[in-house]
Amino acid sequence: GKRQSLYEKNLEDFSKRVFQIVIGTVILLFSVNFFLHGTGNSAEFAVFCIALFVGIIPEALPVVTIFALSEGALKLAKHKVVVKRLSAIENLGNIDILCTDKTGTITENKLSLERVESSDKDKCSLYGLLASAFADEDIESAKDPFDTALFRGAPENIRSSSKDFRTISERSFSPERGSNSVLAESSGKEKVLILRGACEKVISRCSIFPGGETKESLLDRVAEEGRKGRRVLAIAAKKIERDSYSEKDETGLEFLGYFVFSDPLKKTAKAAIESARSAGVQVKILTGDSREVAEAVGRETGLLKNGERAATGEEIEALPPEEAVRKCEACHVFARVLPGTKYKIIKYLQQGHEVGFLGEGINDVPSLKAADAAIAVQSAADISKDAADIVLLSNDLKTAIEGVRRGRNVFANIQKYIKCTLASNFGNCYSMAIISLMIPYLPILPIQILLLNLLTDFPLIAIVFDSVDQDELRQPKNYQLSKTIKLIVILGLISSMFDFIFFGLFRGAGEAGLQTLWFTASALTECSLIFSIRTSHPFWKAKRPATSLLLLGILTAGLAIFLPFTGFGQTFFGFKAPQPSSVALIILLVSIYFALSESAKNIYYWRLKKRCG
Repeated sequence: GKRQSLYEKNLEDFSKRVFQIVIGTVILLFSVNFFLHGTGNSAEFAVFCIALFVGIIPEALPVVTIFALSEGALKLAKHKVVVKRLSAIENLGNIDILCTDKTGTITENKLSLERVESSDKDKCSLYGLLASAFADEDIESAKDPFDTALFRGAPENIRSSSKDFRTISERSFSPERGSNSVLAESSGKEKVLILRGACEKVISRCSIFPGGETKESLLDRVAEEGRKGRRVLAIAAKKIERDSYSEKDETGLEFLGYFVFSDPLKKTAKAAIESARSAGVQVKILTGDSREVAEAVGRETGLLKNGERAATGEEIEALPPEEAVRKCEACHVFARVLPGTKYKIIKYLQQGHEVGFLGEGINDVPSLKAADAAIAVQSAADISKDAADIVLLSNDLKTAIEGVRRGRNVFANIQKYIKCTLASNFGNCYSMAIISLMIPYLPILPIQILLLNLLTDFPLIAIVFDSVDQDELRQPKNYQLSKTIKLIVILGLISSMFDFIFFGLFRGAGEAGLQTLWFTASALTECSLIFSIRTSHPFWKAKRPATSLLLLGILTAGLAIFLPFTGFGQTFFGFKAPQPSSVALIILLVSIYFALSESAKNIYYWRLKKRCG
């Protein structure tokens, strides 16, 4: 079935709660009115309650969400990030840990053969080619970068000699085995079993070593290559007579030597990790390579400081769950990690974090399904791309981090809409409901409530195109709805307080006069609140609002002031042309309201930043 994002679940829960509160409020309001006034105005008051219900409900939320996600998806596509499921954009923006393989995202995955370490280099090179998964085909079409590097680094005579052999059977590479093997037959009908893979795996199956070498001395030499960031592939072989073999036959081998490869760091890798750090995202490398290679890359990218070590998959597996969680949170580089261990690391990290996983292999599917944000590269296996919510057209960590930033931008703008509509609608509508019980007529007509709702929704919808402060891109969790509900309540109370001040000043304006001025004041306070709540900074220090938001805000405020003066407004909406002095007083009140709301917001965010460090 369809995978529901964390944000979708939160939004669904939030919508249900708002709906329950509003229904309860309307029923209570109607009941109190019936008790106070009897059935005299029941029909009119029922229409007012329905309009009030519509006014409180953030009915533009689905439109805002779809607009924001669609806009985000288009911008991500321009940055080579394809989103398969729109709601996954929020999950991408919400992550604070990104787990990724080293090869292809941190390094170029363009291996070049540096040298062959063997007493018989030709034989070592020949057997290295024979163990290629594409030995019987065009080896240059091989997807395995080791195969391609071996082919390009082999002398021409070795390439020609490899064509004199045919592959009888083979056992493909698996992370658990750490090697692959083939049974090859020469034109002279001699059969040779060749094992190729990680040095410690190959050496453990050998009993014959050249030139008095020992397992320990070989492993020391290989470890030294790893500390230089070089990747190593070992070769061993033995002659057998049969046409088939099993894993039991892969013992008692003769160690032939090893190949040393360089895999340069991507030029963008270090900057991408710095960019991730500035966005509050920890990058963790999960690789199958040796500890020495992983640590070399970790130091080069700045993920490991002096003296810090990479954790191995075996170490994580050996720890009790609670210690494993602490270890996974503390470490940034993991070596010799098997697919099952990757899955466990992600689950451990999810106990305190939102985790993204960037994978590409078939074995990465469980980890992709477990991650909060499942990311695959374009070159990934089809099953991995199917399991992912997001596909990177560029196999680059920089692209993934850009995706996180764009996701946060979308998330932040949806949150702006929710905060603004809740603070203004709840504040205005509750004070309106209370005042409606204090006077013999409605403080604002139902049709005026609906018009107010329609007009103020235009700038609110335009907020999806707004720019976002760096603070919200860096620490999105600090600005989530659950963390800002206190601010919403404070701003709602300020809004209600000003409604009562307004009522005290204008209650003598008569029925149509009060209704008209209430409409104008409500529209202006909501417009002003948008420009305050759109940023966690003082409004004059914030990024410039989006042009569409600015223009629609000015247009809405203009219509709210001038529509009551028109015949159209008076005929269709029951307005009465107000006194210019009343409009001037409203503008003064709105200015004070804005200053007070802005001060409350700034104090709130100052205390939040102080508390969160």
